[in-house]
Amino acid sequence: MVQQHRSAAVPLGAALRGLALRPPPAHAGPLIRTPDEHAAALHPATAPGLVTLAFRDGPRWRQRFIAPADLPEAVRVYTGAADVYLTANRFRGPRSVLNLLQLGALWTDLDYYRTPYAGLEPWAVRDAALRQLEDCGLPAPGLAIATGRGLALLWRHTPIPRAALPRWQACQRRLYETLKPYGADRLAIDPARVLRLIGTRNSRTGALVEALSPLADAWNFEDLAREVLPLTRDQVGELRSLNAARAARPGGRPRPARHLTLATYGEALLSDLQALRAHRWLGSCPPGQRDAWLFVAAVALAWITPPAVLAREVAALGREAAGWCHTETASRTCSVLARARAAAAGKLVPYDAGAGAVQVDPRYRFKRATVIEWLSITEEEMRGAQLRILRSPGVARERQRARWHQRQAAAGRGTGADRRQYLATAARRRQEAAELRGQGKTWAEIAAALSVTPGAARKLASRRGGHT
Repeated sequence: MVQQHRSAAVPLGAALRGLALRPPPAHAGPLIRTPDEHAAALHPATAPGLVTLAFRDGPRWRQRFIAPADLPEAVRVYTGAADVYLTANRFRGPRSVLNLLQLGALWTDLDYYRTPYAGLEPWAVRDAALRQLEDCGLPAPGLAIATGRGLALLWRHTPIPRAALPRWQACQRRLYETLKPYGADRLAIDPARVLRLIGTRNSRTGALVEALSPLADAWNFEDLAREVLPLTRDQVGELRSLNAARAARPGGRPRPARHLTLATYGEALLSDLQALRAHRWLGSCPPGQRDAWLFVAAVALAWITPPAVLAREVAALGREAAGWCHTETASRTCSVLARARAAAAGKLVPYDAGAGAVQVDPRYRFKRATVIEWLSITEEEMRGAQLRILRSPGVARERQRARWHQRQAAAGRGTGADRRQYLATAARRRQEAAELRGQGKTWAEIAAALSVTPGAARKLASRRGGHT
């Protein structure tokens, strides 16, 4: 079920009726009880990248970046420790959108102690939230965690790359909007968010962080997104039929989207900029070339990063790409940050589209040709860095031809010598058809001689320029 039936929260009295005195439901299977079990559930040992473990070390906060294979052993020593957190996603380095490698779960963090539900048992609030999700046609979470003062709900899914971040964030926003009356934290849509680790303690209350439900199987992300995003039943049926038809085509997989949204364009632009930096400078941008690259990259980040954490992400970008401090990066990108804040506040600005001014999102937009000109990207760099969108029409045609040859080879049609032989045979048959027609043969006689239909014989002769 994916059709939204109701967007408002369940009235407090109705939501809690029969819950406050009802015992927690019996669990169908074992619960996650220890930090290593929690870590293994979120991050399989064979998963790539690094996981961030954040913890308190006296008055300071520290972070460790750990490979999934080493994670269970690394977190086991924090059993019973206070205020230990873990990322649900994986990164190439320190946690940031810039370093995001794989997304592995959706979640929402319910700070219900700030709502009328404060003082209730965590399982009671969980049941009320589940009822709200069901009423709105959304799937139940695969894991519910009591965090000491709040509740974390998680939906594990198959790993997806950063390229899918815009759709992942759309799912996060839908869950946040649905559960906002239960204290959903708006900052929790951040893909670099850390969540409390099961088996540790909340220092504010002394309560143990514990699971309230057995761990459910992970979703296929496409299936989960179709359930979460607000589509009507008819739209979902049409989408499923379309996907089934696409899957039946040669290759067995749906075709990728042909059109970019502003968010997906922002992610593709950021990926190209990172690839260009690695190819051209092997890391940090040199003096004299930092400002343009960082400004365009900050604009791309503004389209894929939650506004509340954009300043943090831009600061990480400046530190990694140019070695700038937070203040220097903020001064160079202040207009990007200001426009992102205006967009988050719902403000619009006039834009003259040629047919009269229209109101648009205030965030900057760059055409690919403008970025190529600003950064002086050569065609050799486009090829060497394998840029996806920052490429000239000539390089784009080269990539299209390469993909066509790959499809031909995958379908067993052959390329190179096989293709040349096929074209030579076709040219000979066209010439034969034209010569037979010139001798006064009928289309039926030509078809019999070439073992084709009369219609095909007519086409062969016509392509050769023969008589019709």
